[in-house]
Amino acid sequence: MPRRLAVLAALVLGCGTKTPPPEPPPAAPLPADVEAQVHNFCGGACHAYPPADSFPRRHWRAEVERGFRFFDQSGLALSPPKLGHVVRYYEEKAADEYPAANTTPTTRPLPVRFEPVSYPPPPGPRPMISHVQAVRLPRPGADAPLLLVACDMNGGRVLALNPADAAPAWRVLGKVPNPARAEVTDLDGDGVADLLVADLGSFAPTDRRCGGVTWLRGKADGSFEAVELLKNVGRVADVRAADFRGTGKRDLVVGVFGLHSTGELLLLENHTTDWKAPVFASKVLDPRHGTIHVPVTDLDGDGRPDFVALIAQEHETVVAFLNRGGGEFQKRTLYSAPHPGWGSSGVELRDINGDGRLDVLYTNGDILDEPYLWKPYHGVQWLENMGDLKFEPRRVADMYGVHNAVAGTIAGGPRPDLLAVSFLPADKFPDRAARKADAVVLFEQTAPGKFERHVLASGTCDAVVCCAADLFGTGRLDLVVGNFSSPTTDHPVTVWRNRGK
Repeated sequence: MPRRLAVLAALVLGCGTKTPPPEPPPAAPLPADVEAQVHNFCGGACHAYPPADSFPRRHWRAEVERGFRFFDQSGLALSPPKLGHVVRYYEEKAADEYPAANTTPTTRPLPVRFEPVSYPPPPGPRPMISHVQAVRLPRPGADAPLLLVACDMNGGRVLALNPADAAPAWRVLGKVPNPARAEVTDLDGDGVADLLVADLGSFAPTDRRCGGVTWLRGKADGSFEAVELLKNVGRVADVRAADFRGTGKRDLVVGVFGLHSTGELLLLENHTTDWKAPVFASKVLDPRHGTIHVPVTDLDGDGRPDFVALIAQEHETVVAFLNRGGGEFQKRTLYSAPHPGWGSSGVELRDINGDGRLDVLYTNGDILDEPYLWKPYHGVQWLENMGDLKFEPRRVADMYGVHNAVAGTIAGGPRPDLLAVSFLPADKFPDRAARKADAVVLFEQTAPGKFERHVLASGTCDAVVCCAADLFGTGRLDLVVGNFSSPTTDHPVTVWRNRGK
């Protein structure tokens, strides 16, 4: 045998004279009080304790290291346990993989039929729809047809389309750098509908103070003028208007999502005397970052507008802000998620079970943080209003990546059904088509609080928003699904026309 082959054989087979390397010494036992240390440190001042089943075993080291980095930046006066002890604590308790979510659909056919249709975008950048709603924009002396108004996060535009037109076409109502959501109101009380736009100010996550609120002031000729009402804050995810202080003027509640070091919940008190130069005074109602939605209602029935805030990030909570007059609010926690990685993604206030009380429709399916995993605890639920400001969580179904849900009597029954959409972008979830991941689901309410799952689309999980409305005057609710990231079409939305039975 040539010498070099002999050497290679010795390397592969071993020459019989080498001593195997010694076994590594066993790890020292963890401190007897390690569980108390982890609970106190990881579930103390910042957020709820994250249980070991929040992540599979192989991801815990990175999660713990990230948590320690946040702690180092927080300035909190805590004495941390050893990082290695925390990693071992979680790795020893965690499972290798997540269990599978239960996404089995019903075998009973849906009692209505749908026909999907979509419309090309206007000229310009490829739209990425962050919000869509069916609304009317009234102005004196003009018809106010039902329109689809959509926020294009990528193109920096607020768009409108009348799907009942003979040749529906999108038009641009106004330009805002990165619109997250638009709210219809008549801010200046002139009888012409306006739009309040929550502006993230940055497409990518950031702690820069680039967010704001833009007032698209409606004019009598149907056009809109952009007026900046708030700037130099963290990324703004939502803004709503109401006369919170009883002055006859509409104040604004602003959800500044921010990221980590920026973000809060603001009240903008309306002190305007001349609408050529609007004046709003900013007041912090809650210092936490991560607010997603702030829907307004009179929750306690005292005649004053309250609002409900969904505060995400590590907080993962639904909080009622009860109006006590004069711009003062009392906070009441309605729901706290099981752990800080729950992934809250949206709320809507609706009477889900038909008992005459407003409930909270709630989704948790945010996948915008690494690692990008199929999380079985993602899903749709509602917080049942039991009266006296007590709410009980009711699980509807598991749904990977569910980003938004809305309620409406879609299937023709007496109680609201739920439409839900998921966001699992193809570059982060390349196996979504092979897994036939639910993209658009209709949860038909067959009895109070009982839902059956009908999958309308799978694999194409590219939506962060949806809505339901009678777009064609048929008396039936049609479905609208926004397109945020489809690799195959640039049409801003898909309308699922309800053809009935």
